[in-house]
Amino acid sequence: MKGVDYPALRRRVLMFYFAAGLNLLMGLYVMSAGSAVAERSTVWLISLVFLVFAGVNYYMARILAKRWDAHVRQQNATKQSPDGQAQQ
Repeated sequence: MKGVDYPALRRRVLMFYFAAGLNLLMGLYVMSAGSAVAERSTVWLISLVFLVFAGVNYYMARILAKRWDAHVRQQNATKQSPDGQAQQ
């Protein structure tokens, strides 16, 4: 299994944030302009789906960032010697 490097993880997190923003915009657009095309209940359902996906994308980006931070902290902790000095 290939390890994940920081640039790939950063790109993935940014893609999740971009998708969250896009879903949020689409949800707001459907709420504002969708009533002219479809029933009110259908518009609310479609908007809710977009907003839920925006929340999921934002959540996934946050989880990936937190896991990477935990991974970095663990790597830094294993590089420390028992007396607190960094190993060379």
